[in-house]
Amino acid sequence: MQTWEYAPQYALRTYAYLLPMAAVAQSYRFLLDRLPLSVVESLSRLLLHGAAAPSSFPLSDNKPLLFAMLRGTLALVSSLSELSFLRAVRDEISPRVARWTAFLQLTAAGNFHACAAYLPSSTVMTLWQCSAANQFRGKHGRAVVWGLVAVLAAGWPFCAVLFVSTGVWALWTAYRSKATREICDERNSVRRVAPVCAVASVLVRTLLHASWIQAVVMAVDYFHYGKMVSPAWNIFFYNARAGGDELYGIEPLSYYVKNLALNFNFAAALGLFSLPILALKLSFRKLCNNRHELAEANDLARRADCLKILGLVPMYIWLAVVLPRPHKEERFLFPIYPMISFGAAIAMDEILSASAFLMPAFASKKRGERGRLESDYRFIAGLLAFCPSAIVSVSRSMALHHHYHAPLDLYQRLFAHSSQVPPPSGGRDKHYVCTGGEWYRFPSSFFLPPTAQLGFLKSSFGGQLPQPFTPYGSKAQSLDVQSGRFNDVNREEMDRYLSIEDCTYVIEMVSPGTSAHSDEIPECLQYMATDTTGSWSLLSSFRYLDAESTPALHRILYLPFGRENNVVYKEYNLYFKSQSVDR
Repeated sequence: MQTWEYAPQYALRTYAYLLPMAAVAQSYRFLLDRLPLSVVESLSRLLLHGAAAPSSFPLSDNKPLLFAMLRGTLALVSSLSELSFLRAVRDEISPRVARWTAFLQLTAAGNFHACAAYLPSSTVMTLWQCSAANQFRGKHGRAVVWGLVAVLAAGWPFCAVLFVSTGVWALWTAYRSKATREICDERNSVRRVAPVCAVASVLVRTLLHASWIQAVVMAVDYFHYGKMVSPAWNIFFYNARAGGDELYGIEPLSYYVKNLALNFNFAAALGLFSLPILALKLSFRKLCNNRHELAEANDLARRADCLKILGLVPMYIWLAVVLPRPHKEERFLFPIYPMISFGAAIAMDEILSASAFLMPAFASKKRGERGRLESDYRFIAGLLAFCPSAIVSVSRSMALHHHYHAPLDLYQRLFAHSSQVPPPSGGRDKHYVCTGGEWYRFPSSFFLPPTAQLGFLKSSFGGQLPQPFTPYGSKAQSLDVQSGRFNDVNREEMDRYLSIEDCTYVIEMVSPGTSAHSDEIPECLQYMATDTTGSWSLLSSFRYLDAESTPALHRILYLPFGRENNVVYKEYNLYFKSQSVDR
C-alpha cells in the first residue's frame, strides 16, 4: 500500500532506506526455494508458532515466514551493534558500567520491541550505537560516517542532533591531537596553522563522505521517483513548518513520562539523572582530590568520565528537541534507549562507588582487601537494585506479547486460508480483505498472498488512508492512472472506501457477548448484516486485551496470579464470505 509520503508530488520517504531489506528479502526467498521442505517447516514452527503457507504454495511465497526472518535479521543487526557498543564501554570506560548496561539492555521492555522494528527511529538507534562505539575507541572518522548514514540514508534527518557532539568532539580531538602538538613544538612558526589544517582535514573528509552518501541516496530515489528529489529535505521542511505534525494527534508531556516508565521503569529515572550525578561526582573529586593517586590513574579516570559525558549528551539534546513537539509517539524515543541504559548504569556505578567510599567498614581494611570487598559490594548491591527493574521489564514484555499478539496470529491464519481460495468472479483478480477502524493494526503486506488485497470500509476514523501502488510506483505517471488522490493535511479521501459487497474477508474487534441486539455493534458487523451477496461466517477468533475493562496492573504487566478474574479480552475476529447468492 502506498502512503501519501511516497506520492511523487510530496516524496517524503527515501527508497534508499528500503533497498537493503529488499535485497535481504530476495536472498531469503532464493534460499527458501532451495531448502528442504522439512527445514522450511521447522523454521515456520520456530518463527510463526507453526503457521505456514499451504503445501500447494511455492516455499518462497511463504511471506509470513519471510517477514519473521526479516524481523529476526533486524534484531540480529541491532544486537551486533549493541555488542560493539558494550565492548567499547568495557574497554574504554569501565567493565562495571558495561556489565550493568548489558543487563539493562537485555531486560528492558523498550528494547524488546524497538530492536526488531523496521522504522527509521530503530535504525537510528542501531547506527548511533555503532557511531558511539567507534567514538569511544578514538576512531572519530568512522563515528562521523555512521552518523552521516543515519542522517542521510535512514530518511529521518532530525536525528542529526544526536551526532552534534560526535562531530564537535572529532573536531576538538583533531585540533588537540598529539601529532598537531608535536608539529607546533618542532616548528614554532606554524603553531597556529597546524591545528587549523587538522580541523580543515576533518571537515573536508566529512564533506566528501556526506556527498558520496547523498549521491547514492539520490540516485536510488531518482530511479524510483523518476526525478531528482531529496526526501530528507522534503520531510524536514514539512515538519519544520507550523502545524505539520500536529495533524496526526497531540499528546501531553506525560505521554513520554508514561512510556519511559513502562519501558524502563526505575532505570529510566536513573538514566535521566545520570549526567547531574556524574557532574556532582566530578565536582566532589575536584574539591577532594586524593594526592596519593597516580597521575596516570587520574588521566584514565578523566578520559573515562569524558567519554561518559559524550555518550550522555545526545540524550539530553534529543529530549530538548522532541519533548516540546505537540505530536508525540513512542518510536520517537527509540534512538535514546541505549543512552538511557548507559546512563542508568553510570548513575548506579557512581552511587555504589560513593557509598562504598563512605562506609567505615571498608575504610579500616587494607588496600587489596578493601578493593575486593568494594567489588563484591558493588556487584551484590547492583543486582539487588536492578533485579526488580529487570523482573518488571520482563513482565512488561510478556504482557505485550500475550495481550497484543492477536493481529499477527489472525493475519497468519488469513494468509493460509486466502492462499487456497479460488480467485473471485466478476472480473476481479484479487479478494479484498476489508477492515474498518482496525486498519492501523494491519501488520504488513507480507501477510497477504498475491490473490488478496487490503480494502477499507468507512469507519469513525476521519483521516487519510493509503491506497494500492500503481505499476508506475512513485513516478509522476502514477498520477494519471491512480484512482484516488493524496493530500498532505491528513484530509479524509472518500475514494479509499469499498462497499461490503466487494469484500471477501472482514476483520473486526468484537466485545464478548455482542449480538444484533447490543447497544453498540461494531461498524463492520453492521455492514455485514446488510450484505445480500453472500453468507458471512466467523473463520477465526483471537484474544486481544480489553484495556478499558482490565485493571491497570494486569494491563501493564503479565502477572501469573489472578488473571482469570481480572484480565478481560476482546475478540479479534476474521470473517469470511463463503459464497455468493443470487439477488
